[in-house]
Amino acid sequence: MYAIFEAKGKQFRAEPDATLRMPTLDAEPGDRVTFDNVLLAERNDEIIVGQPSLDGAAVAAEVIRHGRDDKIIVYKMKRRKGYRLKQGHRQGFTEVRVLDIDFGKGKSVAPKAEAAPKKPAPKAAAPEKAVAEKPVAEKAAPTKAAKPKGEEKPPVAEFDITDSAREMAEEAGLDLSTVEGTGKEGRILKSDVQKAIKERDEA
Repeated sequence: MYAIFEAKGKQFRAEPDATLRMPTLDAEPGDRVTFDNVLLAERNDEIIVGQPSLDGAAVAAEVIRHGRDDKIIVYKMKRRKGYRLKQGHRQGFTEVRVLDIDFGKGKSVAPKAEAAPKKPAPKAAAPEKAVAEKPVAEKAAPTKAAKPKGEEKPPVAEFDITDSAREMAEEAGLDLSTVEGTGKEGRILKSDVQKAIKERDEA
């Protein structure tokens, strides 16, 4: 059996005749001390849990001695300030021996032996949902009437020509198919249109 109790802001596990080292207590060696803030206990393979502590439970112990732990070095430094500080510290402690564990009126809430798991009850089969059939359309959706085709315009030949050259050719009524472009990739320039108009007038 064992018990978990809280003292001096820390938790300890107490077992019969166990020796515990805890923060310094205000008691002399040989004195009897009692810790009544028991959080959890185990007895006869049963776990007893407090809410938050067990009612009437306590751990009795006897103070063995006082002492201090090994020294730890504390070093402080501030960069570029010329500040350095080195000091040692030895934390005090008290050793106690557990004499007795009183479980009080706690009730077991978590037995150690695992009970056989219960089989879940079979679920009733869910009723099948009736699937509603979609009504079949009696008449097909009317198709859109084809638009009457109007008079198709003859395709206009496209030429790579500058805007100013096109305006000059339209004003002079010049057929662009007779004009030879001298621009980049055969583009017709204004000078090409002027040359074609001059050749047409001379002819």
